[in-house]
Amino acid sequence: MNRQFPIRTILALFVISAGIFLMSCKPSSDPPKEDLQKLTIAAINPSFTGYTIYVALDKGYFKAEGLDVVLESYPHGNATLKALMDGKVDLATASETPFMHAVLNGGKICILASMITGEKHLGVVGRRDRGIASAKDLKGKRIGVTRGTNGEYFLDTVLLLNKISRDEIHTVNIKPKRMFEALMNGEVDAIATWNPQNTKAQKALGEGGITFDAQGLYSPSFVMVAQRDYQADHPEIVRRVLKALVNASQFIQQDPGASQAIVAQHLGIKKDLLDELSSTYRFKITLDQPLLSALEAQCQWAIQNGLTQAKEVPNFLEFICTDALESVKPDGVLIIR
Repeated sequence: MNRQFPIRTILALFVISAGIFLMSCKPSSDPPKEDLQKLTIAAINPSFTGYTIYVALDKGYFKAEGLDVVLESYPHGNATLKALMDGKVDLATASETPFMHAVLNGGKICILASMITGEKHLGVVGRRDRGIASAKDLKGKRIGVTRGTNGEYFLDTVLLLNKISRDEIHTVNIKPKRMFEALMNGEVDAIATWNPQNTKAQKALGEGGITFDAQGLYSPSFVMVAQRDYQADHPEIVRRVLKALVNASQFIQQDPGASQAIVAQHLGIKKDLLDELSSTYRFKITLDQPLLSALEAQCQWAIQNGLTQAKEVPNFLEFICTDALESVKPDGVLIIR
């Protein structure tokens, strides 16, 4: 028996069949997840340290390089580097200060690239109701700082500028996530920490707070670090990571507004705060001479202040691996060798 199908049914079947055919022919923009190389990166959170990484994740630059990148959050650079050296992650982000400490403690690690430089990333925020109206008033005060981080080095730079010795203040070792709380509840008179915590604290205190900087003497760099053996055994993976970061840094410079929206979502902060702060950061993937100079200067500081058992400054050139960046962005390697 012949059955007549309504014309609408025939048309609907045709459209569905055509759609399925076209979808099967359309190439996937991303490789299947099972074909991606999994990679774990230890990142500081909350911090601007992962700014370029967040953009690379959101824009698919890692996937385009065949990488399935998973971020693991840690409170500061000491923790990210410990995770790296313990073999818990493949790569780690940190500032140059914890990297310097890790090298002095025998870490077999190397810097692959600097991702961000922050001109006003760090600040000492004080409470005026505790008698702090100028940087010189920090003398005798309780100051919260996370020891072993660039916050500690920054604090000593501010003290040096104002002719205050370390033994003329009382430092309190506080985890980064507790900085804001410790200052607001009066546990300390001031805090030495990084964005977004320091700016959040200054905004909350309003006229009751005051912020001091290092007057251009110190701008921290945030670096990507690998174990020496890993970068030697996985040169292609390292190259792909840097390629994705280079693409992300270019996007940040081309579309800062979209980049800020991405990072705001990752950090859970308001975009207008990023609008205010981002202009003080330089988003370029490099290995330059100021990074090497900062490592040497901070090592001398650590030795002079008894923060390490080391007696001599090592040759930090031996702890900077340039091959991968030279293959991806040769004009980004500006270190004198």
